[in-house]
Amino acid sequence: MLPLSEVAGRPEVAGHKASRLAEVRQRTMLPVPDGFVVTASAFHYIIEYNGLRAPLDDLLRQVDLADGNSLVDLCRTMRELVLTVELPPVLETELLEAGHALSPQRAPLAVRSSAVAEDGEASFAGQHTSVLGVAPADLPDAYRTVLAGKYTPRAVSYRIIHGFADTETPMAVLLMPLVQAKASGVAYTRAPSPPARILSLAATGRAAKTSEDDNGTPSTTATATKAPDAPAASDDSAAGVIAIHTVGGMGAPLMDGSSGDTTAWLSRGARHRILERAQGLPLTTEDLKRLARLSMELETLFGEPQDVEWAIDESGRISIVQSRPVPGAAVAPPPRVDVSGLTPLLEGADPVAPGTGCGTVVHVLSCADIGDLPPGTVLVTPCLGPSLARVLDRMEGVISVEGSRASHFASVARESSVPVLVTGDDSVFATLPVGTLVTVDAHEGVVFAGRPATPPPRRSSPGAMALRGPMHRLSRAMPHVARLTLVDPSSSDFAPANCRSLHDIVRFCHEMAVREMFSLVERDGRGLSGARKVRGDIPVVMYVLNLDDGFFPSAIGKREITPDDFRSLPLWAIWFGLSSEPAAWAALPPAADWEELDRISAGIFRRDSPQLASYAVASSTYANIMLRFGYHFAVIDSLCAGDTRANYIQFRLKGGGGHAEGRSLRLRFLSRVLEQSGFSTRIKGDLIDARHGPGSEALIQKRLALLGRVLAVTRLMDIRLSTEEQADAEADNFLTRINTPEDD
Repeated sequence: MLPLSEVAGRPEVAGHKASRLAEVRQRTMLPVPDGFVVTASAFHYIIEYNGLRAPLDDLLRQVDLADGNSLVDLCRTMRELVLTVELPPVLETELLEAGHALSPQRAPLAVRSSAVAEDGEASFAGQHTSVLGVAPADLPDAYRTVLAGKYTPRAVSYRIIHGFADTETPMAVLLMPLVQAKASGVAYTRAPSPPARILSLAATGRAAKTSEDDNGTPSTTATATKAPDAPAASDDSAAGVIAIHTVGGMGAPLMDGSSGDTTAWLSRGARHRILERAQGLPLTTEDLKRLARLSMELETLFGEPQDVEWAIDESGRISIVQSRPVPGAAVAPPPRVDVSGLTPLLEGADPVAPGTGCGTVVHVLSCADIGDLPPGTVLVTPCLGPSLARVLDRMEGVISVEGSRASHFASVARESSVPVLVTGDDSVFATLPVGTLVTVDAHEGVVFAGRPATPPPRRSSPGAMALRGPMHRLSRAMPHVARLTLVDPSSSDFAPANCRSLHDIVRFCHEMAVREMFSLVERDGRGLSGARKVRGDIPVVMYVLNLDDGFFPSAIGKREITPDDFRSLPLWAIWFGLSSEPAAWAALPPAADWEELDRISAGIFRRDSPQLASYAVASSTYANIMLRFGYHFAVIDSLCAGDTRANYIQFRLKGGGGHAEGRSLRLRFLSRVLEQSGFSTRIKGDLIDARHGPGSEALIQKRLALLGRVLAVTRLMDIRLSTEEQADAEADNFLTRINTPEDD
């Protein structure tokens, strides 16, 4: 728990909402109520304290945004988990103490979401939960409610679509005194997509003619006339206009889209001339200009247009309760579409989110109960509830009876370039029957029948918006993954200290590994001083590099070693298997790299040349063996130790001297034998991958010996196999032979 004064510029602790308000209090004299912040760390602590991370992750892994009913059920379960958490005693005590400090007279408080990612690069407008009118004694329950709001279907969908992990959006919570508002609303310092008539008034230096009563409240709206405080040549339209959206009392109906508002439009110039204001606006001219001045000061403070939430109490005191970048301001205006030739079905609607969409009409009578929608929907609904954001990826447009440009859903729709209209008339349900194909023009406020000759780009293909999430996360990760700075292995900068990405690390490790391998197998055999040649009873040319205790002391001082010097359990087991099939080696030339022998110098190298040999690196419990047999290559990697869980065998074989069918039949033999012996196998082309483990030390040795025998008997099998039946029969005969008691 931190006082609001201590979280300025610390969005990672308090979330952007609280952090910005703290910055306003610290750097200006603007009227921001005092408060406390329950930090993001407290959220992590509560999740850990109650052991919820694993259950929440398990539920989140089941989320499928295309399955709305399942999403609702999963989110309900997650919220129930959070609503019943036990608060650590120290936190509950601090909550109650903060409530008393803010409201010693027990006046109601506001408990507001301030998640770490909220009001940042994604607005999360209206997706989280705030609780108003909370008695100080009820703060613990209200706090749980705000935490649980992180797992509403709309919040989970929005977070996933925008590419944030659950742990990246911990919920900080802002506690403030509740402003007893006579009026409240939103001020946009540069209104998103203002009506053309307003821009025209700003450009011509004219304003709507109004008359005011004795209190300065406008009572009528007339035709445009020159504003008395502006020269006729003034043109503020290029800089945009200020919009002040107002409702009487608390602002919740405005934000949740359940009602419309009254709006005033003002110029951004120093005098903030009023361009137009709606009839019934509960603010005086002075109120409007004060709000404009305060809002523009916030824009100057933060260096970009602001979406400012405000409230005015009965005494006329203004309170700033939120300031954030205008949601969707960075999104390019959607292009206009040629709708000539289409028949209008509805005209005069208020465009609250610009754009053009074409789809099939679906009616939803309650935003709270919205279920799945088919892709390509034009939704007709009574209001712009924030829960509509959950199915935004399936919408081509929204037409609502009630709602406002300042509603949270309108902000989210502008972020996603989904056109939204408000009609103010519930006859829209009859005007636009279910199943009608329509085009929504939210530039002009018109709905047309049918589809234009050149339709707008489709936004709502299944999962299309959801792809933004992974792609967004990938774009943030790629500089740390794919960037390559270590490009020149000969440079002195080619060093571990200069690795700047995973790509650099892999590049460095690969280069070092290749250098090490070539130090063993250079063309002229140099660099092999650390490896020992094996002299055994089978014609295999092999060199072994001792990693750690891979040889017995008997190997000390020997230039050539025998299998009796092998201390390495996996190496010894493989050699045992290879030498257990003497018939496989009879009347055949030494096992070496025949392909390399053919390629270099017409075969003038000796067949036991190190350049053609097999290689192994070995310790007492580990071996990596590369066997070069004729025209195929086999790699065996194995750990054989006392820890059963860690032991494994990884085997790969590729190539051959026979035709493609023969190589395929040999792989069939290998797969049949190995799978009967507990290996899992995968074949692709002339490559087989096999794995065994975990297993006991004795079992791993036995399977390695089997693998050695298999390699011995299949050396030239690809040349002589001709049918699948023959391959299967030889595999069965081999398995029968090796499983007889005397051969076990």
